[in-house]
Amino acid sequence: MSEEPHGPFREPKPLSQVLVEAVSGPAPRLTLGELVGHLSSRGLAPLILLMGMINVVTIIPGSSTVLGLPLVFLGLALLIGARTLWLPASLRDRSFDRAALQRGVERALPYLQRIERLAHPRLWPWGQAFLDRIYGAIVLFLALMVTLPVPFGNTMPAISIILLSLGFTARDGLWVVAGLFTTALALGIVLGVAGAATVIGTNLLGI
Repeated sequence: MSEEPHGPFREPKPLSQVLVEAVSGPAPRLTLGELVGHLSSRGLAPLILLMGMINVVTIIPGSSTVLGLPLVFLGLALLIGARTLWLPASLRDRSFDRAALQRGVERALPYLQRIERLAHPRLWPWGQAFLDRIYGAIVLFLALMVTLPVPFGNTMPAISIILLSLGFTARDGLWVVAGLFTTALALGIVLGVAGAATVIGTNLLGI
């Protein structure tokens, strides 16, 4: 008998379908609370994956900080063993143009659907409770990088979150390894950009 998904990893529908449903609706604006409420019904790992995708494909000024903060709370939730996500009212009430989110989802769907066909359970020998917390710690670390005001510094951490979350959602160890590799790459890029900005700022100020 196969093991049923449990905890933060339950996902009865394809992630591509969940993402389309999350941004669909007649209202012109979509609040962050509504978005998170819809996605969290599928579990925390799929929610983290989808929030990571939205951070990559949504081109809205200031969106990386606003959309990155839920990832911080998600990482904390997994780290402490929570199964639901709490957000402060100031974040829940933030709204976005639904049409812009839908355009971003349309751009991302072909890539997600290809990845879905490649992911399947393999190389997954570890204990679940231990992995929940390791996964949460890595997501928290990457989410903090996403929220940093570093030019072009949020894309690679968000991609790392996507790969890790896909691996944890599908129980696919190969995707987890890919996510860990891009995490190291993301850290290098963010440190490099931040270091270059510091040097340029120092030179401009004559310090």
